[in-house]
Amino acid sequence: MALPKAVFNKEVPTRNLITTISGMAGLVISLVVSVLIAAGKVDQEQAAPLTDALNGVITAAVQIIGYVTSIILIFKAKDA
Repeated sequence: MALPKAVFNKEVPTRNLITTISGMAGLVISLVVSVLIAAGKVDQEQAAPLTDALNGVITAAVQIIGYVTSIILIFKAKDA
């Protein structure tokens, strides 16, 4: 089962939905931290470690998705 071109297009890897979603994670993290600072829930000293921790969580999630996809493809992929 191949992913549709709207989700994953081998010819143009930088315009894939998967790439876009993982790239947007950094923007979302920055937005969340900015809102927390503006609301007074987090001060500037806490913002950097919080951003690093959230980036680590997103990176781990992306890696786990990649690992699971790889394992699935081991058993489901068909030779070309």
